[in-house]
Amino acid sequence: MFFRPPRPRPRVTPREPRAHRAVARTGRLIAGVTAAALLAAAPLLALPAGQAAAATAPGASVPFTEYLAASASTNGSVLAPDYTYGSLASEATGRQAVQLVGQGKYVQFTLTAPANAVDFHYAIPDSLDGTGLTAPLSLYVNGTKTQDLQLTSQDSWLYGAYTFTNNPGDVGDPQSAVPHDFYNDVRTMFPSVLPAGTVVKLQVDAGDTAPWYVVNTADFENVAAPLPKPAGYLDVTAAPYNADPTGVTDATAAVTQAISDAEAAGTGVYLPKGLFKISSPIGLNKVGVAGAGEWYTELTGHNVEFYGNVGQTTDVTVHDLSMFGNVNTRDDSDGTVNGFNGGFNNTTISNVWIQNEKVGAWVVGATTNLKFQNMRIQDTLADGINFDGGVTDSSVSNSFLRNTQDDGLAMWSSTNDSGDTFDHDTVDSPGLANNIALYGGSDNSVTNNLVQDTVTRGGGIHVGNRFGAAALAGTTTISGNKLVRTGQFDPGWDYGVGAMWFFALDSAMSGTINVTGNEIDSSPYEAFQFEGTLEGGKAITGVNISNDTVNGVGTYVFQDQTSGSASVSGVTATGVGVGGVEDCSSGFALNLGSGNTGWSATPSTCGFPSSAPLAAFPSTVTFENAAVGSATPVQKVTIYNTARAAAALGGISASGGFTVTKDASHPCGSSLDAANDTDPGIWCQIDVSYTAPTSGITTGTLTIPSSEPGSPTTVQLVGSDGGTTVHTPVSVSPGSLAFGDEAVGSTTAAQTVTVSNPGASAATLSSVTTSGPYAQTNTCGATLAAGASCKVSVTFTPTAGGAQNGSLAVANSTTSTPVGATLTGTGVTGTTNLASGAVLTASSSAGGFPVSNANDNDTSSYWESAQNAFPQWAQADLGSAVQIGSVTLDVPPSSAWNTRTQTLSVSGSTDGSTWTTLKAAAGYTFDPSTGNTVTITLPKSTVRYVRLTFTANTGWPAAQLSDFQIYP
Repeated sequence: MFFRPPRPRPRVTPREPRAHRAVARTGRLIAGVTAAALLAAAPLLALPAGQAAAATAPGASVPFTEYLAASASTNGSVLAPDYTYGSLASEATGRQAVQLVGQGKYVQFTLTAPANAVDFHYAIPDSLDGTGLTAPLSLYVNGTKTQDLQLTSQDSWLYGAYTFTNNPGDVGDPQSAVPHDFYNDVRTMFPSVLPAGTVVKLQVDAGDTAPWYVVNTADFENVAAPLPKPAGYLDVTAAPYNADPTGVTDATAAVTQAISDAEAAGTGVYLPKGLFKISSPIGLNKVGVAGAGEWYTELTGHNVEFYGNVGQTTDVTVHDLSMFGNVNTRDDSDGTVNGFNGGFNNTTISNVWIQNEKVGAWVVGATTNLKFQNMRIQDTLADGINFDGGVTDSSVSNSFLRNTQDDGLAMWSSTNDSGDTFDHDTVDSPGLANNIALYGGSDNSVTNNLVQDTVTRGGGIHVGNRFGAAALAGTTTISGNKLVRTGQFDPGWDYGVGAMWFFALDSAMSGTINVTGNEIDSSPYEAFQFEGTLEGGKAITGVNISNDTVNGVGTYVFQDQTSGSASVSGVTATGVGVGGVEDCSSGFALNLGSGNTGWSATPSTCGFPSSAPLAAFPSTVTFENAAVGSATPVQKVTIYNTARAAAALGGISASGGFTVTKDASHPCGSSLDAANDTDPGIWCQIDVSYTAPTSGITTGTLTIPSSEPGSPTTVQLVGSDGGTTVHTPVSVSPGSLAFGDEAVGSTTAAQTVTVSNPGASAATLSSVTTSGPYAQTNTCGATLAAGASCKVSVTFTPTAGGAQNGSLAVANSTTSTPVGATLTGTGVTGTTNLASGAVLTASSSAGGFPVSNANDNDTSSYWESAQNAFPQWAQADLGSAVQIGSVTLDVPPSSAWNTRTQTLSVSGSTDGSTWTTLKAAAGYTFDPSTGNTVTITLPKSTVRYVRLTFTANTGWPAAQLSDFQIYP
């Protein structure tokens, strides 16, 4: 939970967001995890319609059967499992979905139980101006088209910094400007009950003009007949109220009057089957509100809200209806756009479907004995249900929540929440923060819940003294829960959040927390996290973890990042990614009892793997309304480094029809700095445009090679002019060739690219050319048959020292502009600095002084290692093995830097693991009178890696370097 959504009475103060935090870390986690194995270990859990959950089974007993599109029959593309924030798969339930691009693509579901209704969880592209795209998608039953489903992005897609915007141009910093919230839901009822075995298909037909469709889940349900009016209730559609059930005329006044009369009469109101347009919140007190059923009675509008006056409203029941808002902007000053808002004593709210509101229910104390039962809350812009202080002896049970854009379920004790329970609920895919969170409070319980697929900045279950909450006290119970694929990389902290995590930020946590009988499956990062060192946090004690099961974690079973202690017994673990415990001298003690298996607390690990896959967003870039032969406006793609070491970037390229250009404001160079939330050098942007070769849809790929595992990182490109026929133009692979360093006047060995024609007809190749000091030969000829490929061999002959770029261009009949590859190489002379553009890494870096400062062409910036921790090293990766003969080192030339002597040695390596000493340790004096420059002559050696190892510095208790130059 970030900001606190205000209530109608009284107003409240927004909470501070968690973005852009300056933090002191105890270590960073790898941001990339091999997710496929984790996903395979934890299938999506769903109960068939009519099947009750066992009393001890986790999650809600839902009235529908949920089908994963990725497991259904399809000729579309199954999106691979992905945990990267900003990708379509990362926000999907199960971390997978099916994408349909172009006419004829389909996904179909075979019913295993009878159904007469379905809800699809889907995504389509946003419009270019962010106001929303609306497009149909054809629905078939047993091969016969029955209707066009109307899909829209008006209630999805958010951009920019928290609390987010609807402006697609707000793409930038990975901490604060990642497009997200891609999914929405659409529901429909069939004319009759479909028996088991019926095939229901979604298919792209000629009139279905969205550039692409993504289908995540299909929830099929057998809905009972409409419920009749309860005895004695007032029908809002009858005289004298005459509320319009067609949604044409505003029904707010009529419903409000009926409720007022029902309260006076000590009864309730009935909203029969129909669509009721509501334009302002409706107050409730001592009254019942009944609908004909979630699928029959629908309240809709921008201000669809029932509110209770704090400390006054009591004895309310609301049941069997749905509330569909049209809230597409999160405005935390607006308290009139929540499903339920305010205080409700002695109240039961049940069987209510809430969708496209800001918050499902924001409850304010003093409130007691409030029960939410059998709720269905989807696609909110903030929390699902939040108990905001002074809420006691209240509960949420047997409820299903999906795609909230803040905590799914939360107790935020702005004043003390006590005696509250979240039990047997299912919370899927919260787009921000946690599935379930307890912020302070006393004697509260989280039991028998199923939580799945955290997206960013949160975990599955969180307990913390944070956001000004009343400190945790009494006994908190976390028992019998199942956490699946929960916890996620936090770009504001540069490491992963645990599936279950505890954070003592405002004050030490000393209340008893009993964590018993929970199951953690396929967490991409750690299972249990104790956080407190960040932002000046405090100690955690009183946590008792017993008889919990861990089945697959990407990193550790425990990650200890604060002082304090926890008692641990009966914790069994399998599939542990890195180790049992990560602890960098935090002072946290795991007091181990019996029965712990599959992991060990000793030795603990401090620090994390230095490499991780590059990330890029948006994961799909869509160019709509393109004109054939004309380039579209550019769209930005952000590329960022999530690893603890700098990453080298290769030549970035795009497939046929798409063009890559350098971004003016944050251009990509040859490397990205090591992940650091205060360093803008960890990310860059590339601009991409599209030129439609012909009417229809063109699909392509942006390819981003790097030195990181999983290279190249790719981004899907889709261009469309509104047609539905998919074209596959000629392509060149790889999209870039790097020739490294080559002596001026000599020629490199040839490198080869493949030109392919994946289309259904032959392509004409009118020319194959290179630019710059590059030459090519090829086997292509004038025509490339359908499905055929040919080879182009390229060589580099530098004519001068320094970087020399060029390109390979293949002009052809399938694209308006040539396809090709970028070509890079460096001509080497005796005065060429081989370290220019090299990736630098170091044993450590003081805050604000990264090692990348040592080759940024700015001698006033510098690298500094950790203090009082010799030996320390800095090394350069030259990209390939080359001959070197000397190094030149600088510290800032300012006279403020007094003369100092640093003792260091120089080593070389061809593989980064086996090192040869090129110059033994010696003292080198950096004197301001000579520019603070030192040159060290080396024996001629052929190496790829060059390392400086520092053992002393007379001027400061750390290694220091402003420029690291290497020469032939």
